[in-house]
Amino acid sequence: MRETMRYNPGYYQLREGQLRRILAIMEQTKAARPGGVVFFGDSLTECYPIERCFPEIENKYNCGIGGAVAEELLWVVDEAVVKYDPALVVLMVGINDLGNTVMSSPREIARNVKNVIDLIRGNCPQTKVLLYSTLPCIEALRSYHQVPGIRSNDFSHMIFSEYQELILDGQTELLDVFPAFVDETGEARRELYVDGLHLNDAGYDRLTELLAPKIAEMLTA
Repeated sequence: MRETMRYNPGYYQLREGQLRRILAIMEQTKAARPGGVVFFGDSLTECYPIERCFPEIENKYNCGIGGAVAEELLWVVDEAVVKYDPALVVLMVGINDLGNTVMSSPREIARNVKNVIDLIRGNCPQTKVLLYSTLPCIEALRSYHQVPGIRSNDFSHMIFSEYQELILDGQTELLDVFPAFVDETGEARRELYVDGLHLNDAGYDRLTELLAPKIAEMLTA
C-alpha cells in the first residue's frame, strides 16, 4: 500500500513483502508435522527468534507476517494455522491495527481476533490458543503524536480488556504481558526495544520468560 494514498477508507492493502511471506508460509506448510506449536501474528512474531528462545519445543513454526493487522490474519488462517493442525497456537496481533492503515478501535480489533480464534477452533477443535496482549510502544517514537494513526499505549492495553470481555472459549487462555514491558510511569522500557515498536534480544528474552511456562503448561494439560 502507498502510505501517501490521498484517500483510504480503512481497507487494508497488502504489501509485496507480505505476499512473499505468505507464500513462504504456504511452502513451509507442505513439510509441517501435525501437533506442533504455531506462532502467529505480525512482525513482532515474524522477528521472534523461536529457534533460540524455545529449543525445548521440537515441532514449532513461525507464521508471523510483518505489517499484518487482525483482519489480514483472518484471510490466511487456513494456510498459516489450520493446515499445520497444531496442538497450540501462540497468537499476538493488534499494534498495526492502530496505525494509519485501518485505525481500528480496540473493540474492533478484539472482534477480529475473536473471529481468528473461532476459525482456528472450528477447524481444529483440539487445538489450544494462547493469546497474549499487544505490547506497548515507545510513545516518544511511535505514538499517534509522532506517527499517523491512533497508536498509543492506552489504546494498546485496552485491546486486552476487550479480549477479556469477548473471548470466552474454553480452549483459549489469555496472558497479559504488557505490564512487564513498561516502567513505573507506564512508559515502554527502552532497553527492550530496537526501535519504538520492535523488540531486541533482551525484549524477546523477557517475552519468552513469560510465554514459556504457559506454553509448557498448555501442552501438557
